[in-house]
Amino acid sequence: MIKAEMIVEEGRLEGLRGAWDALAVTNSAPESGPGWMLAWWRHVAPPSAELRIVAVSDRDELIGIAPLYLDRGQSQSDRRYRLLASNFSASVTPLALPDRAWDVAKAVTDTLVACEPQPSALELAPMPATSPWMLAMRECWPARIRPVVHRAEIKEVPTVPLREQSFEAWLQSRNSRFRNNFRRYRRRFVEEGGTERLSTPETLTRDIETFARLHTVRWEGRGTSRLVALGERLPAFFEELARALPAGRFRLLMLELDGKPICANLAIAAGGEIVAVNLGWDERFKHLSAPRLSALSMIEEGFRHGDRRLNFGWGRVDYKRDFASGNDPVVWDVLFPVGPRLPLEFARVAPTAASIRVARSAKRVLPSDKVERLRTLRNRVSRA
Repeated sequence: MIKAEMIVEEGRLEGLRGAWDALAVTNSAPESGPGWMLAWWRHVAPPSAELRIVAVSDRDELIGIAPLYLDRGQSQSDRRYRLLASNFSASVTPLALPDRAWDVAKAVTDTLVACEPQPSALELAPMPATSPWMLAMRECWPARIRPVVHRAEIKEVPTVPLREQSFEAWLQSRNSRFRNNFRRYRRRFVEEGGTERLSTPETLTRDIETFARLHTVRWEGRGTSRLVALGERLPAFFEELARALPAGRFRLLMLELDGKPICANLAIAAGGEIVAVNLGWDERFKHLSAPRLSALSMIEEGFRHGDRRLNFGWGRVDYKRDFASGNDPVVWDVLFPVGPRLPLEFARVAPTAASIRVARSAKRVLPSDKVERLRTLRNRVSRA
C-alpha cells in the first residue's frame, strides 16, 4: 500500500504542510520542516532550481518525505538533485516515521530512477554523520550496480545536551569558572540598564529588521555570510518563517540597553531540538559579552520548553566551545548512480575535494592567525 508521489508544483504542498511538519517534530529536525524549507524555496532558491519533492504515504498516511530540488546549474543537461535549503542550513535530511526509513528510501529511489530527468548525482548534505539515509538510498537504488558514494566534507557541530531537570541544575553542573563568569556578565549587563525579551507577533517585523541590520554590520570587512548575501530578501525570509512555525518554535531573543537593541539571537526548534540559526550584535558593547549572554538565555528558554538539546551548527565561533559538551558532526555526501555521466560528475567534484584537502593541511601546519589571513584573502578574491 506504499505510494510515492513526486511533487513539482508548490501549490500541491499546502495540503501536506501539517503532516510534513509533524515528521520534522518526530525527527527533531527543525530545518527540515516546511516552515524553513519553503521559506528558503520562495526567497533563497536559485533561479535554476526545479521542485522535486517525493512524498511517501501508506494508506493515505504520510510516512516520509524527501524534500528535493533539481539543480540545473549552468546547463539544462545538469541533473543534480539536492535537499531544499542544503546550502543554507546547519543540517537537513529526508524524514520518515520511526522504523519506516528504509521503506521510504525504497519508494524515493524507485521514484527518482523512474522520473525525468534521472539524477546524475544525489546530494544529501549537510546531514548528521549518524544518519542512515545515504546507506538506505544506496542499498535501495534499483540498479544492478550500486551507486558510488563520495563524502565531500565532514565538520564538527558543537551541541549542548539539556539533560538536567532545570536550568539551575544545568548551570550548577558547569565548573565554577563558567558559573562565575556568567554571573559577572549578567550582573554587569543589568547594572548598565540591560534587559532581554523574546520577539512577539507585535514586535516581529521590527525585531527582524534589527536582526538583519546588526548581523550585516557585524560582517562588514569580514567577508560575507549566507544571510548577508540575501540582502533585502533577508527580512522577508525570516518573517515568513516566523509566521509559518507554531508558537514557541521561532525564538528571536533581543538584548537591549535602555530600550536600544545591542544583540539579536535567532533559533528555531522542533521535537526537543533547538538550532541556533545566527545572531547579530553591536561590537561597541563587546565588554558585555552579548553573544554569550544570549546563548545562556537560549539555553534557559530551552529548559522552559522542555527541549533536549541546543545545536550550534557547524560554523566556527569560539564562544560555542564555552557551552558545548557534545558533538554531532555533519557530512556532505554525494551519491553517484553508475552511468555515462559518472566520469563527468567525478570531474566536477575533484577541484572542491582538492581545495578542502589544502585547507585542512593549512590548518594543521599554520598558526591560527595565518589561517585567518588566508581565509580573508580568499574572500576578497572571490568578491573581486
